Amino acid sequence: MSSKESRLMELSSVRLADWANLQTDLVGLIIKKLGIPDFVKFRAVCTSWNRVCREVSNHPRVDPWLMLPTDLLDGAKFFSIPEKINQTIRIPSTATIFGSMWIPVGSSHGWLIFFSPTQGTIQLVNPISSAQIQLPPIGTRRFSKAILLDMSESNFTVAVIYGNHKGYKVARKGSKSWSFVDSKHILVDVFKHRRQLYTIDIYGTVEVWAEPPRAWQDEDAPQVDPHVHHNLVHYPQQKFNCLVETPAGDLVRVKRQSQNKFALWVLDKETLSFEKTTDIGEFGLFVSHYSSFCFPAKDHPNLKVNCIYFIDGYNNLCAFNLEHGTKELVEALETAHANNQQAPHLHRHQPLQEPFLWFTPSLK
Repeated sequence: MSSKESRLMELSSVRLADWANLQTDLVGLIIKKLGIPDFVKFRAVCTSWNRVCREVSNHPRVDPWLMLPTDLLDGAKFFSIPEKINQTIRIPSTATIFGSMWIPVGSSHGWLIFFSPTQGTIQLVNPISSAQIQLPPIGTRRFSKAILLDMSESNFTVAVIYGNHKGYKVARKGSKSWSFVDSKHILVDVFKHRRQLYTIDIYGTVEVWAEPPRAWQDEDAPQVDPHVHHNLVHYPQQKFNCLVETPAGDLVRVKRQSQNKFALWVLDKETLSFEKTTDIGEFGLFVSHYSSFCFPAKDHPNLKVNCIYFIDGYNNLCAFNLEHGTKELVEALETAHANNQQAPHLHRHQPLQEPFLWFTPSLK
């Protein structure tokens, strides 16, 4: 070996040693600036960086992702607003040699919920950690969406609601089958807030399932006779409604009044009434049929506070400014649907709702 080659190797090893021996505090600062995909790569560089990554105080930046419609055989595709890039993550449990028979039907707490219409089964998948949980068989009957009400190391609860039948089904950790819970009307959302269960029905009525029970009616909803059977098909003007919780712990009702306009109500903890508002402070709302949540938008690149992020009728990602009541284009999304690349088996089982869902990646 020449002296020049030896010198190059020596310099190379010094540089590697210097990187590996960066001060712990400096590495911690770097970690907090990284999104989760970059964090996963970062901790694999060397043992010293991996050790710092495992410390409780060193958390990567968590960003809201939008899951795009695609053939899962090519990997699940997500659009990250802060970085304005697409992420592709392969999920082995959703692909077989016959193709992908799974469709996403919900998301919460860093987990995706997949349903197989051909097998009548549901699974929870964390695409970051690759963890997977198989739920009891639920049957092949189409439903509106699935909601992960809570998730912890000791327990989880999943609810499934149907778009044309009253009530919902629920399964918990260790359940061998799904339990059915009846309701007065067809439900459009189920949400858990401060250990209490809340629902919204097709008429926009919010109800808390507690003792004593309490309900808040939507002033815009038609007056109905509770003794007469009603179905969604009789109410084509039924609006999108959902419940979200802010990082500050407030319960918010979100209503889509038109294609490009939203309204919000916050539950007053003292009067126990929903008060209309156009100010959610430094938070942003991310809404879709399958998943909605409130997220701290301040200090996140390319995120705007006091805005609602949604998909318009042209597959555009848009932001509705609550203060000014205006819509702004964020990104024109390129999807498999737009390019006519949707797989045939997905076309047969495609849900009637928009094929997008919001997701917050989690390492847990």
